[in-house]
Amino acid sequence: MTKIKRITPTDFRGQYMSEMSMDFAILKTPVQIHDIARTSGFIKVPTPLHRQDFNSIIHITRGNAKQQVDADLMSVKEDEILFIRQGNVTSLKEVSPDASGHIILFEDQTINQLLSKQELIRLFSANTVIHLSRTTSEWLTPLFELLSIEIYSENPNLGICYSLLQAGLQKILTSSKELNKGVNRSTEITFNFKELVYKHHRAQKTIVFYASKLSVSENYLHRCIKETTGISPKEWINKASILQSQLLLQDLTRSVSEIAFELNYGDPSYFGRLFKKVTGITPSEYRIAFMQDLSE
Repeated sequence: MTKIKRITPTDFRGQYMSEMSMDFAILKTPVQIHDIARTSGFIKVPTPLHRQDFNSIIHITRGNAKQQVDADLMSVKEDEILFIRQGNVTSLKEVSPDASGHIILFEDQTINQLLSKQELIRLFSANTVIHLSRTTSEWLTPLFELLSIEIYSENPNLGICYSLLQAGLQKILTSSKELNKGVNRSTEITFNFKELVYKHHRAQKTIVFYASKLSVSENYLHRCIKETTGISPKEWINKASILQSQLLLQDLTRSVSEIAFELNYGDPSYFGRLFKKVTGITPSEYRIAFMQDLSE
């Protein structure tokens, strides 16, 4: 079985940024930050679709960027912020020439030290771009610049880095109307369901498996997921599997049938129909489009 490469913060810089000056040394810290105005010219856009092994924040203070997160294309504009959860399939599609702001990368073990579970759910369950007031956006900018200075110093103090990041996250949580809502049971169930799907979707595609893991009935799980996402749990599992298949299809040495079997679809024809239902194109058409992107 081929293991899909997860993209770590170090991989992000190494794979998606071309030649850069010595100012952009590869960092070894569990929190990393990139200044968009300084680095966007070095990022090879669009980046290949990948499953990131870290959480990220994109904060835009000027210009705009477009980011695919799972099957959705998100447009992030001035004074807006996008959170991307560890495990999401994602791709940076566009960055405007005048874009400025910061991209912050941090591992799960880091954010678990800084936020409560309820706060974590509030940040990552919105599934949308968060609009900030100009005041909040301007408050965050010098804080992220201080974080960058500390991280890129000769001997970065992780305590200071964590404190700065925590202050930024708390500012966002308390300033945003979208995020300043209580977490109800449906939202919590949906968050936990998604986390489980990211881990188990290749082997487990039945609702009963996830309902059992969450200690709820299948009907209750269906109501929660439908209420918060607008689609059924089965549709969500299928979307996760098809996104995974898009990563596998980037390996041009493997047949569509091999990929279908690896994702636990016994019938490659059914896999092909499901792929088209989710993406609008066949696996072969997706592969052709991917090869065209590589040649550009």
